[in-house]
Amino acid sequence: MLLWACVLLVIFCLTPKKSFWNLTRQKMGWSLKTKLPETKHCVYACFPHTSGWDFFYGLLLILSTPGAKVMVKSELMWMRILGLPLLAVSRGKGGQSEAIAGLFRKFDYCYLWLWISGTRKKTDHISSGFYFIAREARVPIVFGALDYRTKQMICSEMYSAEELTKDEILEKARAFSKQHDLRGAGYVPGNYSELNFREKKKSK
Repeated sequence: MLLWACVLLVIFCLTPKKSFWNLTRQKMGWSLKTKLPETKHCVYACFPHTSGWDFFYGLLLILSTPGAKVMVKSELMWMRILGLPLLAVSRGKGGQSEAIAGLFRKFDYCYLWLWISGTRKKTDHISSGFYFIAREARVPIVFGALDYRTKQMICSEMYSAEELTKDEILEKARAFSKQHDLRGAGYVPGNYSELNFREKKKSK
């Protein structure tokens, strides 16, 4: 086991990072079911999120995107040692949406990938934060999914947060889920979170 770990480490160090991750994805049998949209900036709103494995396999898709800069929480920046093109996102004075929008404007290629359920457990709602981030940054939204049944990575067409309302975007997400039967696509199908936005609590 130690020998194989050393071999992989040597290959990783000697191989261009994009080639290494592409080769890893191919050897593990994962492929792209739909072509990635041709855009320099966008928010990838991904679901269902049912297992910790989603992060690993999601990275294989992300690293197949040429020139990508990927935004993550500052606590995950240690992962740059793996050759990942990461950017730290922290909440600024104006809020997280404004901070992320600033990063979009800073780079020629920049994508935000996030799991919109916010948890691997089953919930009755998802977060609407991805919509407000995209609207603030004036970048399109693309829905993404991992289908463990077929080992395929799926992306939707692009949608404009400036032209569509929050509820209209939600309907697009539901249509994408129905089209690809995503309710049973997760690593743990029973953890599929319902596509509803959290209702605001009424003040007493």
